[in-house]
Amino acid sequence: MSQYSPSGGGGGFSGSQGGGSPGQKASQTIRPVTIAQLRKATQMHSDADWKLGENSIGQIKLVAEVRDHRVQNTHRSFLLDDGTGTINGKLWVDTQSEDYEEPFRGIPVNQTAHFRITGNLRSHSGKRYIQISNMRPVKDMNEIYYHIMETIYVHVVIQKGLPSSFASGEQAQGTSAGTSGGGQGAYMVQSRPTGQQKLFSRLADQVANYLATTPNETGEGASVGDIARALKCDPMQLSETVERMIDEGHVYTTIDESHIQLAS
Repeated sequence: MSQYSPSGGGGGFSGSQGGGSPGQKASQTIRPVTIAQLRKATQMHSDADWKLGENSIGQIKLVAEVRDHRVQNTHRSFLLDDGTGTINGKLWVDTQSEDYEEPFRGIPVNQTAHFRITGNLRSHSGKRYIQISNMRPVKDMNEIYYHIMETIYVHVVIQKGLPSSFASGEQAQGTSAGTSGGGQGAYMVQSRPTGQQKLFSRLADQVANYLATTPNETGEGASVGDIARALKCDPMQLSETVERMIDEGHVYTTIDESHIQLAS
């Protein structure tokens, strides 16, 4: 059902103490959440990672109804509602004044719609909001229920670990299963395709391979434009592939929407 499992490695937390493998940055994780969970998240200080319980959270993804869409030159703001609560969201994207009333992602500005959203939890003047890195309209309403089930699955695994039979299977394959109890279970994004596990398309495999083999000393990731030129593929098809890879947790955005990095 989910792209997450509590084995070490990948784009999420390992089963080590404190919910993360040594040296792993929370920004390299993508966790499915509800707005109610985000309202319960804690932060030691303004520069610290947000935490749910004992586990740090980096990038998050949720499915929510988007309304109260407001457009400015430098960003767009929204009210997000997933049925468990509401929170504001901001997407930093330049928009010319003549385009203020134009549909956004194919949705009229004054129309409510469900979106799948990835981003980071932020706080300003004591008020929480989501700094959105990517959002796309939900085309199949089953995505809403899938997201709810995925969020529950990840939360339970983090709290209690995998069922013993599943954990044994993971260990038999040479991976370390998350420990049970006390929040020491873990989640993982199965980001890198292996000989046994391929991604959803040949182009997605090529993108993952490009990101895995291209030097990235600055940590800014790779430009989608550079990837398109290197792979000599159709830009529209690449854009759709990258959006799905972000949704499924295989990659995450870095300095802006057009730079991505493989979850590792």
